[in-house]
Amino acid sequence: MSNQYEQAHAAERAAAKKMELGNHKVTLIIAIVVWVAYLVLPYAGPAHGWEALQLGTTDDGVRISIMETVSAWFSLVGIGVLTTLTVATRRTNFALAAWMMVTISFFINLWSFWFRGSTADSPSIGMWVGTLASLIAFLAYCQVAFKRSPEQVAAAEKARREASKLDQVGILQTEAATTLPPEENPLLIDDRRRQAARRYKKS
Repeated sequence: MSNQYEQAHAAERAAAKKMELGNHKVTLIIAIVVWVAYLVLPYAGPAHGWEALQLGTTDDGVRISIMETVSAWFSLVGIGVLTTLTVATRRTNFALAAWMMVTISFFINLWSFWFRGSTADSPSIGMWVGTLASLIAFLAYCQVAFKRSPEQVAAAEKARREASKLDQVGILQTEAATTLPPEENPLLIDDRRRQAARRYKKS
């Protein structure tokens, strides 16, 4: 019985390692495609999106702030790497890490628009597209992050059934022990004096 209980819990833990994406898998693929477009489109002035990964001034003279570079790298890891792995493997740890990355990237992107307003190079379409990619991924992860897959639900129900069986066995054992006379019930016998005397003789 205990072995079945452990197996049920192991199955539940294994199921929790996979995330149920459902229709949001398509949404995440769209976010990846939009992010790739951001890399090649003009980001600010003549600079392209991939150039935001480089801190400093681009070859075209566009100044990239440290926050823009941080946002670009978080977007690269969150969408380009982790979201791609999430779509391919459905691994929960990839998805949760990607959710964190795209959330940070999205809110830094909002700050970047304010920064661009104080520079000579205003936001171009690529910057808007990059922010859109982060927003799409962020919203998709909000929908699926805590959603349980059918495998998780089935494993959890089996674990509960096995736990209830263990509880019933414990109740029966307790009832059997308490039906004995007090002088025979091992749960009620106070043999501390006998044990103390036995230790005294040994010493």
